[in-house]
Amino acid sequence: MYITFVVYPTLELFQFSFMSWDGVSPTKLWVGLANYRELLFSEKIFWQSFKNTVFWAAITLFLNVFIGLVLASLIAEPIRGRVYFQLAYFLPVVQAGIVTAIIWRWMYQPDGVINSFLRTVGLGMLTRGWLGDFKLALPALAIAGSWMSLGVSIVIFSGGIQNIDPALYESAKVDGANRIQLFWYITIPSLRHVIATVLILTIIGSFKTFDIVWATTQGGPIRATELLATYMYKRGMLEVRYGYGCAVAVFLMIVVTLFSTLYLLQQREK
Repeated sequence: MYITFVVYPTLELFQFSFMSWDGVSPTKLWVGLANYRELLFSEKIFWQSFKNTVFWAAITLFLNVFIGLVLASLIAEPIRGRVYFQLAYFLPVVQAGIVTAIIWRWMYQPDGVINSFLRTVGLGMLTRGWLGDFKLALPALAIAGSWMSLGVSIVIFSGGIQNIDPALYESAKVDGANRIQLFWYITIPSLRHVIATVLILTIIGSFKTFDIVWATTQGGPIRATELLATYMYKRGMLEVRYGYGCAVAVFLMIVVTLFSTLYLLQQREK
């Protein structure tokens, strides 16, 4: 099953990246490294989409790792309604990505919930056409994307926190440690392997992000939200340049694999 649905398609992906092909006709023209040369040295839009993807990943990492860890620590306490909070955080993960995109597109509209709230509290000067703003569209969508995946991070962190020896917290409390110190000196070090897992999963998910961007801005305005996945889709499918799209996919896979491998090796050394 693995060879059929993972290994073989991946090998074909590498093969097609060296060809000029429309994805339909039986004729495939071998062009060697031409797709990669165009990708790396001639296509400015590709590098813009790469920078946007890195920026997206940075925002998602902060929200999913840091905010996710804080929220997981809070709901790990024996508080009333803990199950409700766990379900509420995980609900965006369950629903389809297109549903999340529709919800946030409605919220970001000029007359949407966010701008209406700002006007209500007297901050009307901060209202924006969020998805039409060249500088704010990408971070606005990144926040929406993080909201969609935050629940997974919280579940993983919650499982890791439950495996921490309670005696560590009790000993620290006896020595006078407050909640912040418990979190910084016990929770975070004890979850270093869990944090590494969430970090890698978040980066992989960020570099593959497609649905929420395509359903809201399709990479606009003026390529401001163009990510590698949307760029690959436009070049490979809409412009019928399947070989070039495969080259983008190979580049994307190599970048994510290298980063994940280097980070795992670093964690192993530590």
